[in-house]
Amino acid sequence: MNYQLKVRCSSIADIIGTPKTKAQQNELTQTAKSAVRKMAKYDLFGYQDFDGNKYTEKGIQLEDKAIKLSGLTRGLALKKNTERKENDFITGECDIYVPSRKLIIDTKCSWDIGSHPFFPDEAQEKAEKAGYDWQMQGYMWLWEAEEAQVDFILLPTPPDLLTSYDDPERYIGLVEQIPQRQRITTVTVKRDDEKIERIKERVAVSQNYYQQIIETLGEIKWQE
Repeated sequence: MNYQLKVRCSSIADIIGTPKTKAQQNELTQTAKSAVRKMAKYDLFGYQDFDGNKYTEKGIQLEDKAIKLSGLTRGLALKKNTERKENDFITGECDIYVPSRKLIIDTKCSWDIGSHPFFPDEAQEKAEKAGYDWQMQGYMWLWEAEEAQVDFILLPTPPDLLTSYDDPERYIGLVEQIPQRQRITTVTVKRDDEKIERIKERVAVSQNYYQQIIETLGEIKWQE
């Protein structure tokens, strides 16, 4: 079977790091190698070491509400994008695309008040730490957009995600007391063609390493 690596936009940050010396420019960092090996195991065996948790489940359950709030904030009637795009290097499915504005919007549901970035510098720091800035560059490349906005949104946690040890007041009551307009913090990411070129270069190196490890596995001969 012919395997070809196309990095998901959500994984770009994992492979974007570059070695410290020019002599190593065609190599990957250890973090990037680890990420590519995980991608290869998924492609070969359908295995992934992360299947979701209560934090990601909250985002899934409340996605429609988050998109609605993003739209209300902007005075737009937004709907979820269901199209996946790809090129020779990356693949991705953004949350929202607004063609008239060449704008990508991505919603991120915070788990609770403590983890929600209410303040602009806090949101910027969280976006960069999570690699959302690189994820947005990937989306802008695929959709030929000029700007992306990451909406960190705080909504009450669904009761079915809480355990008997969780106080509903902490995750529901306290959140509902906060004005809705204060429960969304937006980070804007402008398209940067130099960063997109860097993505292209790093993915190309990752593709070479991917092919090497796939071929190495194929050369293994099992002894009877």
